[in-house]
Amino acid sequence: MSQPSKRSDRFIALGERNYRNYFLGTALSNSGNWAHRVAQDWLILNLSNSAQLLGVVLAAQFLPGFFFSLHAGKLADKVNPKLTLIACNVTAAIIASGLAFLVLINAVTSAHVIGAAFLLGVTNAIDGPIRQSYYVALVGEEKLANALSLNSANINVGRLIGPALSGVLIDFFGIGEAILFNALSYVLCALSLLSIRESEYRYRAELNKNEPVRLRDGFGYVLREKKLLYSIVAVSFLAMWGQDMQLTSALMAKNVFKGSAFGFGLMGTVLALGAICGAISFAKRKSLPSIELLTQRALYMSGIWFLVAIAPNYWFYLIALFGAGYFSMGVNISGNGGIRTYSAPEFYGRAWGIYIFMWQSLIAIGGFLLGALADNFSVRFVIGFGALMALMMSVVLKVKFRAPEYPTSGQ
Repeated sequence: MSQPSKRSDRFIALGERNYRNYFLGTALSNSGNWAHRVAQDWLILNLSNSAQLLGVVLAAQFLPGFFFSLHAGKLADKVNPKLTLIACNVTAAIIASGLAFLVLINAVTSAHVIGAAFLLGVTNAIDGPIRQSYYVALVGEEKLANALSLNSANINVGRLIGPALSGVLIDFFGIGEAILFNALSYVLCALSLLSIRESEYRYRAELNKNEPVRLRDGFGYVLREKKLLYSIVAVSFLAMWGQDMQLTSALMAKNVFKGSAFGFGLMGTVLALGAICGAISFAKRKSLPSIELLTQRALYMSGIWFLVAIAPNYWFYLIALFGAGYFSMGVNISGNGGIRTYSAPEFYGRAWGIYIFMWQSLIAIGGFLLGALADNFSVRFVIGFGALMALMMSVVLKVKFRAPEYPTSGQ
């Protein structure tokens, strides 16, 4: 009798109708997002064949986090999250449709790709803190750890399906059709949000609407809570050096392995498959993650990155990517759960805003750096350097937090 119970515990958050509906909507949207990213990267390489310009697109995609995510974190503690998320999805659908139209009429330029990446980055920067702080309303405190793990799996189900689907759409139809699929996915996500019943919320924050919500209070709180601060810094720093392999896989596919769009898409699919296995494996953990768990997973991830860097052929590269996806998911879940572990409810939205601000800002900086390093050295050097940075970060965390701690939900 114990085994079925363990299996059901891994998906306990899906028992909540509101979360289940939104889970399905975001699964479709995540597939569209990853299809768009593959199409976007393949498009810019076809237009320019420049690693540096590919890095600029990556930077444009995440740079809005620097400008908007902090204010979105502040909004997350004040606005109606359901209506705000619907508006973000509808706006993103319009932006993706515009880019698809330019591709279909053969009028697209590199500037259009960069501009669309920036505008979609704006919607994502606003959406992110509000979406992350919304999950607790959908499932409540007790099921939040499970919901966070399932959400990570959901993102990577999209990464599993989206890149492969994008490769097929590009090879058989065209890049415009792959981007148009993303526009449709945003519309479907907005419809899933419309189905959510506010009367069935499982958690409502006790907030004084007349009391000002100040960003400086959020920064002060994060700086005081050292484990919260280091969780944010560690995950953001690792993302900066190419943790999701977006830029490096595009260059490996086109310039090292001389593959097709489908071959590039398959890389993203395998990475996502590893991440899904990691998310499901970690979902059985009922307690929220600790900084010590983040340290351990970052160390494992650095070792896998070294294997990715030295992969002698395409098939070995795919096998190594599976491992990279598995342990990267462990790092992300630990970082995301750390926000809830070490943050008080009244600062939850602002903590997420600061997290996404740092995460997206460092990815934007990393886009420029990774592109420049790839152009001046090699893509294998870039991956190996990222592995070295991950190893360094895990050592820093190990030295900083020597005493073991295993916090549980509600502490």
